Amino acid sequence: MVTILIADDEKLERNGIKLLLKREGAECEILEAENGKVALGILMDRKVDILFSDIKMPYMNGLELTEKARELYPNLEIIIFSGYNDFTYARDALRYGVVDYVLKPVNPKEFHKTFERVQGKIQSRIEDEEKQTRQGDYLKKYFLQNYLYKGNVEDYQQVQAYAQEMTDEKNPYIRMIIASSTNHFFETEEEHFVESLKEKLKRDFFYLNLNSNESLFLFREKYADYEELANQLNHFFQQHYDTNCYFAVSREVSGIQEMPEEFQQLEQLLEEKFYQPKQHIFVHGKKVESTEDVIVEDSEILNNISEDIKFKDITHLWQDFHRLEQKYTTDKPYSEMYAKFVFSSILKEVYEAMSSSEEKGLSKKVDQLYHCKTIQDVRSITSTAIQELENYLQEQNEGFRSEITEVKSYIYHNYEKELNVEILAEKVYLSAGYLSAIFKEATGMNLNRFIREVRMNKAKELLENSTKKITQIAREVGFSNTSYFCRSFREFFGSTPESCRKGEMDDKETEAEV
Repeated sequence: MVTILIADDEKLERNGIKLLLKREGAECEILEAENGKVALGILMDRKVDILFSDIKMPYMNGLELTEKARELYPNLEIIIFSGYNDFTYARDALRYGVVDYVLKPVNPKEFHKTFERVQGKIQSRIEDEEKQTRQGDYLKKYFLQNYLYKGNVEDYQQVQAYAQEMTDEKNPYIRMIIASSTNHFFETEEEHFVESLKEKLKRDFFYLNLNSNESLFLFREKYADYEELANQLNHFFQQHYDTNCYFAVSREVSGIQEMPEEFQQLEQLLEEKFYQPKQHIFVHGKKVESTEDVIVEDSEILNNISEDIKFKDITHLWQDFHRLEQKYTTDKPYSEMYAKFVFSSILKEVYEAMSSSEEKGLSKKVDQLYHCKTIQDVRSITSTAIQELENYLQEQNEGFRSEITEVKSYIYHNYEKELNVEILAEKVYLSAGYLSAIFKEATGMNLNRFIREVRMNKAKELLENSTKKITQIAREVGFSNTSYFCRSFREFFGSTPESCRKGEMDDKETEAEV
């Protein structure tokens, strides 16, 4: 709402201006002052958008008021009222930035034109300020994303320049939570949930969209229970949007300098969602709650082990094997013959996965296992076989590199299609978790980030070299939501799609490595 101050020593004149303003139908708050001194006091006490002032007033005339008002508010819109004989004074007021003057008696038509002109200037200024704020926000997010993913000193300096709240030593962001979905939730719902989430949590946070499946939340509270906060986030997304998300909670960081390393740890921690699908909260530094601590059916563990062997996922094969070992220890009751049957089944799958293994070698190992006198010996034989498999797969490492190449090639040629870790893993016959891990190891970035970079760079190419509409380009690079595409483009490159098309993007801002 616009705030208007009318300064005139004649009450009748002030009432006349109020009547004209009422006819304009503008939503505004009207303040009155009977002289320039009182008007200055009001201006010093609160912000005003438009000042209507008479030239001649006691204690402080309109020219004096105009000069002091301009010092307080450089953007204040000032309109002077004057009689014909005071025109010289009104003309002098123009050097103080008076927008216009209106001769008395006031002509309603002239007043309408003047007021309309002033409103247009105010609206234009508001739009310019909002545009600058949005551009600053996009640049802040652009440099912050680059800094989190790459940890470059240059990006850190830009974050300092564009985001003072990020480097506020008195009130720094000390905790991060990454939220991960599997249904492109942050592309379709990002516009709607941020403000309602702030209202629900009753706390402030900084929100950074990473891609259509991942977002980052930054918090300042030092003594909050962040695991419980992650549970609240999970409940919010389930209750209001019927979507399943996974959350990785950081350790406390002492400043933005520590964020890139901690961010990488959170991304790695989120990989556990592929192997612990029933668990939605992962806290860095806290032992992941696993089924070692509860009664687990052998069939569940054996099925996981079969999947690990099938997808050549040695890391989780060892984890699942150790879970099974915990069930068969000397201080727990078990059937000796059944235990040997369980471990021999693993032995068979391990040797079958090594194509060069001979059937005689497998029979010999199984026979050796069944003649074991202790469970430790049974576990040792199976463990040795898994180690052999690990060594075998390491020799086949070239195959993994070819699978990464195949995944990258598929993304390059199918960026317009729905893409996620699960879909890509099926293409190369690996588990989603294992593909995610080896892709990050090979390329230095996770798959979601890689997909986004490919799409953004293709969008930039189309903007620069075609006349296609932005809506069409968004669809062609895999975005169903044009509004989200434009926000993502600005946050990725630091410039709008329109600026890119006009060739106004800064060269430094267009750097994006894939």
